[in-house]
Amino acid sequence: MNEGGKKPLPPKLKDFFKKRRALPAIYLACAILLISSLMMYEVMNGEKDEVSVTNSAPASKEFDDSTISVNGEKGPEEKMSKPSEADVTVKTSFYDEKATEGDQQKALVVFNDTYYESSGVDYALENGKKFDVIAPLSGKVTDVREDAFLGNYIEIDHGKGVVTTFQSIADIQVKSGDKVSQGDKIGKSGRSLMNESAGVHVHFEVKQNGETLNPDSLYGKAVSQWK
Repeated sequence: MNEGGKKPLPPKLKDFFKKRRALPAIYLACAILLISSLMMYEVMNGEKDEVSVTNSAPASKEFDDSTISVNGEKGPEEKMSKPSEADVTVKTSFYDEKATEGDQQKALVVFNDTYYESSGVDYALENGKKFDVIAPLSGKVTDVREDAFLGNYIEIDHGKGVVTTFQSIADIQVKSGDKVSQGDKIGKSGRSLMNESAGVHVHFEVKQNGETLNPDSLYGKAVSQWK
C-alpha cells in the first residue's frame, strides 16, 4: 500500500456518516415546526380573547335607571293621594282668583279681624276628632317645626320641584332627613292659632317650582300629569 494515500470508506461507514449529517437537519426542522405551532396557537388564542371581550361589552348598556323614583326604588309613577285616609271634609278651601265670589269666601281665614286668602286646604272630621295625617307622595322630610301659631309644621320634598307642607300637626312622627313612602303616617291633625275656627284639622299645601297649586285639582294624578 502507499503511505499517505487515501482509501475509500466502506459502504456501511458512508451510510453512517450520511445519517449523522441528516440528524441535525431533522432536529432543526422539528424545532422550526414546533415553534411555528406555538406561535400559531398564541395568535389564535389572542383572537379568541378579543372576540370574547368584544361580545361581552354590550352587557354594560343593559342598566337603565331612568325609572328610579325619589325614594330610590323603580316602579310606576305615583299618583297623589289626600293627606289622610280618613273620611275628612273640607273646612277651608284653596283660594282661587278665578273662582266665584261664594267659593272665594269659603277660602278666607279670619285672624285678628283680618281676612287672609288660604294657600292650601283645611281638612277635618265632622265629629271634630283627631285623624292620622299621611304622606301623599314618597319623598324626603326637609323641615319639621313646632309652631303654636301654625300648629306645628312639616315639609316634604318629593322631587321634580314638588314640595308639600302640613300645618296644625299633633303627635309628629317624623324628623328632618327622614325618607317617607306614600301613605306613611307623619302625625295627627291638631289645632292652630291662625285658624282656631277650623278646630281639629290639618292645613295642606302643594307647591311646584315655587308656584302654589290647588291640592283638590291634583288628587289621583301623577306629577307628570299636573298642568
